[in-house]
Amino acid sequence: MTRYQDKTYAEIKSADPDIAIIPLGSFEQHGPHLPLGTDIFLVEVLSEAVAEKLGAFLLPVQPFSTCYEHHGKKGSVHYEAGTFYKFLIRIVESIYKSGFRKIAIIPGHGGIFVLEPAVRHLNASHDDLTVITVDAYDISAFPASTYFDEIAADGIHAGDAETSLMLYLKPDLVDMAKAVDFIPEKPRPYLNYGSIFTLSPTGVWGNAARASADKGRWLFENAVDAAIIKIKKMFADLAH
Repeated sequence: MTRYQDKTYAEIKSADPDIAIIPLGSFEQHGPHLPLGTDIFLVEVLSEAVAEKLGAFLLPVQPFSTCYEHHGKKGSVHYEAGTFYKFLIRIVESIYKSGFRKIAIIPGHGGIFVLEPAVRHLNASHDDLTVITVDAYDISAFPASTYFDEIAADGIHAGDAETSLMLYLKPDLVDMAKAVDFIPEKPRPYLNYGSIFTLSPTGVWGNAARASADKGRWLFENAVDAAIIKIKKMFADLAH
């Protein structure tokens, strides 16, 4: 496993990886059946698998981001957007100064809306730097499966997809007896105007009750493969 926090600087120098991966998590509510660290656990395990196959330099998962939409109940913690923007810029600049010119950011939370502007700024600031973001769970890139339609029809938070992934990767942290299905009638952009709890009493936006470990395995394995393909292709396409 490519856990560079367990290695010495001499081992890193010997391995000489050319790609750095930054996993971004979020510490937030995930309904009554999933833990607050769901986004942290899932992006960490995914990034470890991707980094292992690419021989990349993997940073520890960043546990906090910008989950404004989950305020209103104890448990969810976030950065102010401007603070997180500056934090991300500083992290990437530090990696750049250490010698990396290819940096892949893997977000584990869908609400990091300052990520794209930060990436645009970083790429515009350095002619010899390529920073990309990778949506590993874009199922449009996955092969056909009986699970495809179910996941495509799922919601956006603590639903079928995330619950299935947790059942596969961290089953001891899932309480399916408390899993519920709920998709608000309002569209996702309404989260720009308030808390998810004004739209969903449980904080769930999806079909959690129909989740399964087999579906989670399908999601995870295909997400790892898709992320690797995207990272290789984007760095090749954007080569300086």
